[in-house]
Amino acid sequence: MTEENFFTKLPYLIFISLITLTIWFFGQEELGGFLIQDLGLYLFSTIVFILLLSIKNTIHIVPFLLNMLFMISQTNWDIDLIPNSMYYVIALLILGIILHIVIYKTKFLRGKFFLGISFLGVAVIISMIVNNQAFSMLSLLLFLYIIFLILLYGFFANTVEGEFLVYLIRIFVVLGVLISLEVAIFYMREDDVIHALEAKTLNLGWGISNFIATYLIMFISSTVYFIKKYKLHIFWIVLALFEFVMLLFTLSRAGIIAFLITSLFLLLFMFIKYEHKWNLLLNITIGVLIVSIMAYFTKAYFYAIWERLELYRLEDNGRIEIWKEAIATFKTHLVFGGGVLARQADGLRMFHNTILHILACFGILGGIALVIQFISLLRIFFVSFTQEKAILLIALIGANIHGMVDNIYLMPQYMTIMFIIIAFVESANKIDILRKELRIS
Repeated sequence: MTEENFFTKLPYLIFISLITLTIWFFGQEELGGFLIQDLGLYLFSTIVFILLLSIKNTIHIVPFLLNMLFMISQTNWDIDLIPNSMYYVIALLILGIILHIVIYKTKFLRGKFFLGISFLGVAVIISMIVNNQAFSMLSLLLFLYIIFLILLYGFFANTVEGEFLVYLIRIFVVLGVLISLEVAIFYMREDDVIHALEAKTLNLGWGISNFIATYLIMFISSTVYFIKKYKLHIFWIVLALFEFVMLLFTLSRAGIIAFLITSLFLLLFMFIKYEHKWNLLLNITIGVLIVSIMAYFTKAYFYAIWERLELYRLEDNGRIEIWKEAIATFKTHLVFGGGVLARQADGLRMFHNTILHILACFGILGGIALVIQFISLLRIFFVSFTQEKAILLIALIGANIHGMVDNIYLMPQYMTIMFIIIAFVESANKIDILRKELRIS
């Protein structure tokens, strides 16, 4: 790993997320005529802007950028209800990126993932034009979103310098704790926790249960990395189990099942090529016992979770019919898809499956883009495959397993996190290749 300093260590990252948690907690209260949520977004985006102008290596903006994704506590959403602070954030980020490119003469139209994301962007735009969906406020916002995503990936892929994968994993570990605390606080604020569980009212503002579950799956994976890395297994095991309990409290059946599948990869990661397997297994057993004892004293909540999950079991909630609709739409609009409004003409609705959604909305062109992205991802990760790359790949796999029953892939939070992961891995690959060349010479 490239040389570290205070700004890449846990205390600093925890401090940033504590500020985020405070802003989220008091977000809808006013201070000086502004919502605290808006003040937080103004503060963090301004810090990012200053860092973009003053430091060439963009690794230092990542904790602020990612914390902003989980800072918003507003629960009512509509195009008319988007706070002005979000427009400010987007405008300031774009301006900061442009100025950074000019100041440091960055060549940003490079990167192994650039072709795939650009191809998908073209597929989206063509599908909107072909289906007469190109001239509306929603289409304009989607067009700007596509441009922003392409710019964001190209920017990070060419401005992250050095091998900082452990630093990125640290950020994810802290974010996992942040989200878990937000879930816990949400229920603590409820007058009747049992009713909140039975009615599945969980809404953190920036996301509802299924979205929350996705990011917990990703960030628990990062915590597992530290279970294997550090001798003090028990602390990280209890932390990972706490995050898993909060995943249960999301009541996202798809998220829970996706994590159980992902946990098979995580178990393989922990035990393969690890000398002290019995010691690790003992620590896991102790951790499970500790969490089980704590759960016993709050068993009424777990009964409510079980009853809710048992009530719906593996019911598809209309998913199968939606998937059939997606297949029918794809057959009707084979090449270019039915556009972003393929499912509902007067609003943006999802088909609850990454592959089917892209095929239905963007046709064969979109499917080709997805295949290109998948191949590019494997090519990026399997250059000098390391434990750090393995755990980040497992995090992406876990999120996309969940994406088979919920729309995750095209969400702003996920795309931002994925691009940052890919950019960090590509940067680490450059260091690995340089080391090999030096050894050969």
